[in-house]
Amino acid sequence: MKEKILKYIESNFPNLTSDLHLRFELGDPYKNGTEERINQVVTRVTTLFEEVFKPDDFIYLYIKDWDVTEDIMFGNNTPEYLYDLLSKQNIEEETLFDIDEDYDELTGQTIEIKNEYKVKFVYSRLKSISYKEVLGGIGNYEQGRDPSIGESVYFISTEKDIIFHMYDDRGCDFFGLNKDTLVPLYHKFRKWILDYNRIEIDDAFEEGLFNYYETTEEKEKRLRENRLKVKETKINLSQDNTCHITHALAIPNECAEECINEIGETGFNIAIDNKNSECTNIKATKTEALALVDYQTELMSLYSKKYKGEYIGWSVKEAF
Repeated sequence: MKEKILKYIESNFPNLTSDLHLRFELGDPYKNGTEERINQVVTRVTTLFEEVFKPDDFIYLYIKDWDVTEDIMFGNNTPEYLYDLLSKQNIEEETLFDIDEDYDELTGQTIEIKNEYKVKFVYSRLKSISYKEVLGGIGNYEQGRDPSIGESVYFISTEKDIIFHMYDDRGCDFFGLNKDTLVPLYHKFRKWILDYNRIEIDDAFEEGLFNYYETTEEKEKRLRENRLKVKETKINLSQDNTCHITHALAIPNECAEECINEIGETGFNIAIDNKNSECTNIKATKTEALALVDYQTELMSLYSKKYKGEYIGWSVKEAF
């Protein structure tokens, strides 16, 4: 089993990734540790997972286990929970290595550091795996809740050529080889795509903001204005900085409806501020960390460009 899946990964998903991928937001905008956040994480990740994987699918589990029994940051009160869930499965094991690089200031040379870890392998029909509990345990880990799972767990379908990885309560990834297998997910759940990755994902699927770019001058001007405005808010970005961020766009009337529809598909709440004989003034609001305002403003400036309008700017109100 392990030889087969390791060969498959090496040939198709080096480092367990691919250029064609989707990354979804799970926990935001809810605060860490709240029931609302946990509930949203579980609902979203289960919905996404079950959209792709079905009970009769044969699935490989690839489990990275660093064999850390004490975790200074998050604790590890249930280190055997994952393996308790998989106790009825045949589990194979392999020792692998990650290579890190470090710079030696004395010699001026780059040093390679090998980090050993264990990989556990399971192959089974999905319906015999307690995947909901696995996903819930991963979501609990950085929230300081039990039972939790600190191992990195990858669900792999060699039939569908898809790898799924939930990295924590913040988000999850789907990696694929064939656009046709992921495009239904891209269309159905565009609202949950992480804004940080939205433009590169649109480019990969050749939709949305595909082929729309800022010039270097436009980008520098936007980032400079963002820095000044963030400073004016006096909101500390090193603490919880979740905010309601509202963007103003002026879009020609003939393009306004299409613009509103597309931005609405990305999870922003849309309101029409006013409308005159030439253009419609649109307000688009999303609750996210103010630290992510650069990615939001990039999106808004490109939507304005795509629909032949003007991006006016943004305002902010703290959420908590």
